[in-house]
Amino acid sequence: MNKIIIITLLLLSTLLAAEEFDIEKFSNPSKYEWHNMKDRCEAREYLNSKQKILQIYELNKQQVIGNMIKSAFAPGWGHYSSHDYTKGHTFIASEIVLFGTSYYFYNRAMDDYHNYEDSHYIGDIKQLYLDANSNYKYSQLFFSLGAIVWIYTIYDSISATQEYNQNLWNDLTKELNSKKVLITPTGFTVRF
Repeated sequence: MNKIIIITLLLLSTLLAAEEFDIEKFSNPSKYEWHNMKDRCEAREYLNSKQKILQIYELNKQQVIGNMIKSAFAPGWGHYSSHDYTKGHTFIASEIVLFGTSYYFYNRAMDDYHNYEDSHYIGDIKQLYLDANSNYKYSQLFFSLGAIVWIYTIYDSISATQEYNQNLWNDLTKELNSKKVLITPTGFTVRF
């Protein structure tokens, strides 16, 4: 019973406090600076052109998460997708060099270690062990640098994708604004 009374009081206070809806104020076209029918038509055409640009943009834009995942699988792939070929080439080349160098030092370390195991001369044993450790440390250093570059590639694919999307939007708006004569379903439109 108390709930019904409270709801009724709230409803009555809302009705008493509410202003009368002024349809003239709501539908007044001068607040949009439309003074005649031509202004309204131009505003509608402008809105339609922006909607067309937005539709084309939505179809062609790149997803940041998708390019990050691509860069996680292969360094530079996200940059290739966003048409930043220079960075893509740079990242893939640096990864090949860093991981290749790491692999080279790892193989040298393993060769020195196997020679250390097979050696019987005390002078060779000490030197081969030091060489194996040194080469293994270099291998780990280059592998770590490769991992850091790979992580940075994933991070940098965010800015590359955003830059691609911004350039796409700028190109679309520039292309639409550069067209002076448009063919529309209702006829020809000439812009000055």
